[in-house]
Amino acid sequence: MKVSVFLSNSSIQVVLGEGNKKKAVIRSLFSDDIPDGTLLNGTVINESALEDTIRETWSRHGIKEKNVDLVINSPHLMARRIEMPLMNGAKAEKYISNEADEKDIARFNNAILGWYPVSKKGNTQLVISEMAEKEFVETYIRIFEASGVKLNSLHGGINLAVNMMQTQVGNDTVVYMILDGMTLTTILFAKGTYYNRMNTRIYAAPGTMDFSMEIRNAISSIQQFATAQHIEEKISDIYIAGLNAGQMENLKTELQGYPIAEALKPMVCPGSVEMNFEAESFGDYLFSIAGFFGTRDGLSLLEALKKDSEQYRKQQMILKMAIPYAAAVVVLAILSFAILISMLSKKSELEKLRAYNNRPEIVEAAAAYDALSMEAARLGRAQGSVDLLKEYRETYPTPDSSVNQSIIGAAREEEVEIVFNSYAAETGVLELTAKAEDVEKINRFIAGLMAIDTFELIDYTGYTKNEADNTWSINVICTLAEG
Repeated sequence: MKVSVFLSNSSIQVVLGEGNKKKAVIRSLFSDDIPDGTLLNGTVINESALEDTIRETWSRHGIKEKNVDLVINSPHLMARRIEMPLMNGAKAEKYISNEADEKDIARFNNAILGWYPVSKKGNTQLVISEMAEKEFVETYIRIFEASGVKLNSLHGGINLAVNMMQTQVGNDTVVYMILDGMTLTTILFAKGTYYNRMNTRIYAAPGTMDFSMEIRNAISSIQQFATAQHIEEKISDIYIAGLNAGQMENLKTELQGYPIAEALKPMVCPGSVEMNFEAESFGDYLFSIAGFFGTRDGLSLLEALKKDSEQYRKQQMILKMAIPYAAAVVVLAILSFAILISMLSKKSELEKLRAYNNRPEIVEAAAAYDALSMEAARLGRAQGSVDLLKEYRETYPTPDSSVNQSIIGAAREEEVEIVFNSYAAETGVLELTAKAEDVEKINRFIAGLMAIDTFELIDYTGYTKNEADNTWSINVICTLAEG
């Protein structure tokens, strides 16, 4: 029996069953809450609380299996899809390591790199490479072992979900949207082929009008990407996971009148997943179920960690053998006579030191120091997560002269007059009015804006004829990109 566990900021999901690269059979599934402040974006803030939660979940649901595959979504676990020649072992590891982005590597102090194959075509294969901090992986191994459970593997959830969805897409052009806390992942398949995914921060609560508009903007962004990639096929379905039935119905109601409203559907259980009970729960357990689709080949992060540790131990063993030998030769050659004379006095001093180290107050102080060291390390990891969250928040855009000059430059090229109307710092939305004698000039101006990297989304309303001066005008809404 295979066990897949998914950890989010607020819950632990456990799914039991069997699976391979093409199919999964679900036997049972459970979900329990995780105490607030235990996890933040995959970083463990409170190890003891997570240990207790895992132990209580196993006890509460009577789970007998002790070997699990862990699935998480975290910026500390980076993944890439790579097309590469058919190879394995050391050759594959070297190729994937050379393909790693230097900017990604620079984010880690001591990175480990794993990978697993997804599909093969001719003499090439598609693989997923995963990179994480050594301490990040060791933390989860330590926590699960302390809870009486052993980790078989650790993988990022998004790519597992993409692999699972690939089994049901067929030749369709569809979009999958997965809401996990405040993160919305939008995934595009065109004619059965995976093209791209986009991550968006969602701040509005499900069921509100603001939430519906954020969903609409995310869909609009993926549609613009499809247009830029010259994908002509119309998106037939938009599947959404992470909403209950009431929230889904409210979303469709709020978006009535938009072309996308009819395409919105709740996430459905694919034919590649067999679960004869609670099939409507598939969307809620999407990441944990995705862990059943085979990732056994290649080199997992846990295996990479073990391999790295073995190499380290070999290096340490060589040093331990070489250094004492060299030191002993020098010491014996120069100081052998002095050692014989001082042996008795040193023995007496050694006994005094042993007696001192065994005193109860010294043993207690050493234990207190060890405890403080562990607490300092835990607080350091927590500070790292807070710093990362601060970095994310500070990436939200602020309009400056360069943004204005980008817009003015695009307008000047097409002889279009513009008026800046408003800017909302909370959302990065800049509204302006464009005016010209020729409608086509306005069209080219808007196309020019869409080509500027500064903007994530360009939207606009209908044209208005100004009878007084025989010109045309249109309202344009520009959403600044992060970063």
